[in-house]
Amino acid sequence: MKRTHILAIAVAGALLTGCGSQAGPAAGEGGADGGARAKDTGAQAKDTGGCPLTVAGLSEATSLTWELREKREDHPLETMESVRATACIYTAADEPQEASDPLALRVDVVTGDGIAKVREEFEGNCGEFGGKLLDSAAGDGSVVCKRNGTIVEGLVGGTDRLVNIYLVNAGRATAAKLTPAFDKILAAVDGA
Repeated sequence: MKRTHILAIAVAGALLTGCGSQAGPAAGEGGADGGARAKDTGAQAKDTGGCPLTVAGLSEATSLTWELREKREDHPLETMESVRATACIYTAADEPQEASDPLALRVDVVTGDGIAKVREEFEGNCGEFGGKLLDSAAGDGSVVCKRNGTIVEGLVGGTDRLVNIYLVNAGRATAAKLTPAFDKILAAVDGA
């Protein structure tokens, strides 16, 4: 497990246990009339809770049922407290991990000076821990880190906004299962 994300995992766990669910509708739910454009937009806003990845998009990319559990604005990153991000945590109860905890995925959105710092840390940690940076099929400069044959994290975004997405507590079997879906996860980010 990456040293830089150990603290993030602990914080993610604390966020999950310490706060109630702020989940949006389940994947595929729409308005009562089944889809007026205005209602679809409203459902999507509720679905994301203001995060750049919808529950429906994440569920479609991974074939798992996700919910948005927590969102923190202006949250200092655990590995770089000088960088603040919007942190969004999603869980999938249908893919339990160690101790029957739900699978968790975290999305950190950074802007401004934090972009270069997060990108540099991501690239450095990938190589330091035996990983290899690969261009993602999501395009637009998206990258993933492949380590031990699996991909559990990636970056998408440019100079205005960078989105760091990573599985928090995936065991080896889950990481292997979701590796082919990681490009789809990055591609599901709004504005990607």
